[in-house]
Amino acid sequence: MAEIRSLGRAAKRAGLRVGDRLVSLGGEPVEDILDCLRFEGEERLDAEIVRGGKHRVLHIRKSADEPLDIELDAEMRPMHCRNKCVFCFVDQLPKGMRDSLYVKDDDYRYSFISGSYVTLTNLSDAEVERIVRLHLSPIYISVHAFTDDVRVRLVTNPATRSLIDRMRRLGEKGIKMHTQLVIVPGINDGEELVRSIRGLHGVKGVESVAVVPVGLTAHREGLAPIRIATKEESAATVAEVERLNAEFGGFCWCSDEYYVKAGLSPREYAYYGDFEQIENGVGLFAEFYDNVDYELSTLPKMHLGKRVALITGVDFAPFLREKMKEVDAHIGTSSTVFGIVNRFFGETITVAGLVTAGDVIAQADCSGMDAAVIPDNMLKEFGDVFLDNVTVGEVERALGVPVIVVSHSGSDLAGSIAGFFRGEDHK
Repeated sequence: MAEIRSLGRAAKRAGLRVGDRLVSLGGEPVEDILDCLRFEGEERLDAEIVRGGKHRVLHIRKSADEPLDIELDAEMRPMHCRNKCVFCFVDQLPKGMRDSLYVKDDDYRYSFISGSYVTLTNLSDAEVERIVRLHLSPIYISVHAFTDDVRVRLVTNPATRSLIDRMRRLGEKGIKMHTQLVIVPGINDGEELVRSIRGLHGVKGVESVAVVPVGLTAHREGLAPIRIATKEESAATVAEVERLNAEFGGFCWCSDEYYVKAGLSPREYAYYGDFEQIENGVGLFAEFYDNVDYELSTLPKMHLGKRVALITGVDFAPFLREKMKEVDAHIGTSSTVFGIVNRFFGETITVAGLVTAGDVIAQADCSGMDAAVIPDNMLKEFGDVFLDNVTVGEVERALGVPVIVVSHSGSDLAGSIAGFFRGEDHK
């Protein structure tokens, strides 16, 4: 039971009020916002409330496309992770970052809402049944290895032995699942990787598999002695996954980072299907190129005559440098791309999303530049703070130039640069 904070028109018509305590919807008990979302498409349902200490049942009637739009004054505190993964990134974080980054969550609710990956090791049978009852689909699951003993070794939690059975249960009940395998050389690569992909392909409901290289920072004191893949190992993984992808007609993909580590160019746009694993770094480069090409096709030729610094991670720098030749030619800019070496986490971390303000300030020489451009995934979501708690404004003052924040997908790269210099409010 939770207090109602705000209401849509349909709920107001039925007589619900802000401040009512919502007990149930459609005869089902209400725990959190997920119980409300379940009924968004329903046309007729009852709402049991408590108002002034008295229980009442109100009848909601609406069209299927009219939102129910009930918000509850109940914080959904993240369920905490009960694993001790040998590659846990939180365990490898240095001090001095945003407090929220040190929280280890493993919450099926946020997996459904925002696509975060979960292991399902901290769920009761009742919570598994709730996923089925509310049809929380799709959800995103970290599997890492299909063989139980290997998976236990990776997540250090015997509760993971029930994972595959739980996934089969979910699949049989119509829940779609996207999965990931974080690969640790010598543990779940090679034959185990093949076994995992084949095994997952045989589980009803599993829609895709992302194969991602383990990320290790320089802050691993007292942690398990694991290592990153070599160039040769990375190339072998890419080849194996591509072979299985062809066999299954599009089911498993390596992240772009694997291609870079293997010294290969990521695949073309059509290879990635519906881009279901793009938040896992699968197809990011291809999407970026396609978005930039499309945006340039919609923009007139310009002669801005400005110098801009593009700031990114080591992995993407050479690819961005090549693409910026086309952008420069189209809008009349002269660009310099800085691939920032990650001193904060360690040089083995090479992606743009983990670049900190301190490293940007130390390495991006913007002398003579008119602006610097950064991707939005360097910042806190919906905010302007880098991972090391430094704001965009502080970086602007340190670099001596304004900073333009663009989408990491490339969808507004050229337009945002042009709009900035032409004084436009480019969205």
